[in-house]
Amino acid sequence: MLRKLLRLIEISLMLLGVVAIAFMAMRAKDSDLRAAVEPPFSVRTLDQFRKWRPQYEKALTLEREGSTYYVVFGERARALASGPSSYLFDARGAFLGWMLDTGDDNYLRIAVDPDARKGSISTSQIPGGAAPAR
Repeated sequence: MLRKLLRLIEISLMLLGVVAIAFMAMRAKDSDLRAAVEPPFSVRTLDQFRKWRPQYEKALTLEREGSTYYVVFGERARALASGPSSYLFDARGAFLGWMLDTGDDNYLRIAVDPDARKGSISTSQIPGGAAPAR
């Protein structure tokens, strides 16, 4: 009886080890994906963003209470992401912030606001991009 119990504990520990290894591998992959999409501190305008990531073409225009914002979509930044990464700019082209996963992250509330008027746009059609006022 004791031998069966020890064997059961051994098998349970092996299964836990396999799950732990898979979890650690996923976390390492997530770290690499995040590093690839996180904008450098030098990105402060849309023009600088375009130089950093010229391949990002898909964007969304958001209008809420007389203000216009632009959300540029990037690639997925997590192994189990429910949406792509995204970058938010104001009407002047100033970089406001970014989200790791638009499907889960509500950090930039205007980007997930259901009352905002939305429309698709290409990043080349977004006006602005000048340096933000100081």
